[in-house]
Amino acid sequence: MKHESLRWNPGTQEWYCARCGRSSGCVDEPEAQLQLEKYECSLPSVEGQSGAPGTETMRLIRKPYKMKLRTERSGVRFQAAQAENGDSAIQLELFHDTVSALKPYTLSFEVLRGTTTTQIKSLLELMNERIVGVIVTAKEK
Repeated sequence: MKHESLRWNPGTQEWYCARCGRSSGCVDEPEAQLQLEKYECSLPSVEGQSGAPGTETMRLIRKPYKMKLRTERSGVRFQAAQAENGDSAIQLELFHDTVSALKPYTLSFEVLRGTTTTQIKSLLELMNERIVGVIVTAKEK
């Protein structure tokens, strides 16, 4: 007899082996014993199989999983700003902090030195009318 310590579990209404933990859906003890005898009574091992000390082991190579690159989007607007050196610039402002890659950064565009303030204002109006958002995707390595 492989499973010598069968016990009744009143909660699940089934017989189980106290040594290995295998259970049977049968209500009668002899039927449960017959059903469980098909399997070895051994404790399930938590550790994987390991070779004897000093033997060579083989390491399996895992293929890298190709994940779809995450694309993040956010609504934007452009506004006039001053660059660090005092020149005119156009600054990108995100409506919501939904693009995690851009959160710690301020994105500005330099404007040519000869550009007047009226030209910058008309450029800003055009950009704000035509550009509705930014799309950021990481590059594949």
